[in-house]
Amino acid sequence: MPGAYTTLDLDTDHTPALVAPAGGVPAGGFTGPRPHPVDLVVDGRPLLRLLDEAEGIDAVPPLASDLPPVLRVEHLRRLLDPVPASADGRQVIYSCPDCDDPGCGAVTAVVEREGGAHDSGEGHSGEGEGDGDVVVWRDFAWQTGPTVDPVRDGYPGVGPYRFHGATYRSVLLRLLGSSACRSVA
Repeated sequence: MPGAYTTLDLDTDHTPALVAPAGGVPAGGFTGPRPHPVDLVVDGRPLLRLLDEAEGIDAVPPLASDLPPVLRVEHLRRLLDPVPASADGRQVIYSCPDCDDPGCGAVTAVVEREGGAHDSGEGHSGEGEGDGDVVVWRDFAWQTGPTVDPVRDGYPGVGPYRFHGATYRSVLLRLLGSSACRSVA
């Protein structure tokens, strides 16, 4: 029997911020705090905070540093795509604030879709697309290379999260269309 649904929303008063795609960093880099902080909120709690509080993970320093991982425009677009970016279904949720190099580390999760019709991949209007579908984020991990060891690098107790497909798309599209996204992209 499927688990309960998880709420998904935005928190604009938290640490992560959207940053421009690779190569889009301003000349000289960022000299101050990232503009327009934003984070994803699951069941009323900022996701980055849930990851930071996970027991047994040795990746806390990157999440608690002065330059915490960020939500990137290109990763948000991939999260909307019904076709997984990798064979194992793992997607980047947060990445290095200064580059998109996997060697710097990224918070990843397996993203799956269950039931309902899915978008054809030709644009993501978020309207009328598979109202009965569900998006699941599970097996969160700190990844620093092409593969990840969920036992060693996983975030115990974080997820799985089951989102209503329409709500999921609405929140991610709202984030992509926000002034935070446009101001740095």
